[in-house]
Amino acid sequence: MRASAGGVIAIVLLGIYAYLIYVGCATVTCVNTVNCSTFTVSAFNDVMAQALSVIGGLVSAFIIAVLAVTKTGDAPVGSAIAQGVSDRAKNLLKWVSGAYILVWLVAGLSAFMVGMFHPSTLPALTNVGQSWLGLAVAAAYAYFGLSPAESR
Repeated sequence: MRASAGGVIAIVLLGIYAYLIYVGCATVTCVNTVNCSTFTVSAFNDVMAQALSVIGGLVSAFIIAVLAVTKTGDAPVGSAIAQGVSDRAKNLLKWVSGAYILVWLVAGLSAFMVGMFHPSTLPALTNVGQSWLGLAVAAAYAYFGLSPAESR
């Protein structure tokens, strides 16, 4: 029950994160498009910017933590599966965790790319995109068991 509640919280946070990045990217795109008034910079308020920053950090920390304890080549959260669980439950958990990481990657990459091309339109999105890039590198290092080059 506790694991299910934690999973639901993680998915809700990812949903909020992805939604805020979508709104941020749509805002930047609209502001930089002639005759678009659907989204304005003022509609992406300070609370949304703060929530994006905090939730982005939480989601990224969760992904890095999961990838750090996952053996290279194994499916994420494979070690969290209890003994005696049905194959259907194992497959479901693998698909959900894979989709979770994919959504995080797509949302973060979107924030990074839009922020890179229009850095001053919505600074909150630009900051989250740049932070995401560093965290994505950390996640890759964690999953693949890499370490910075040691002195020789």
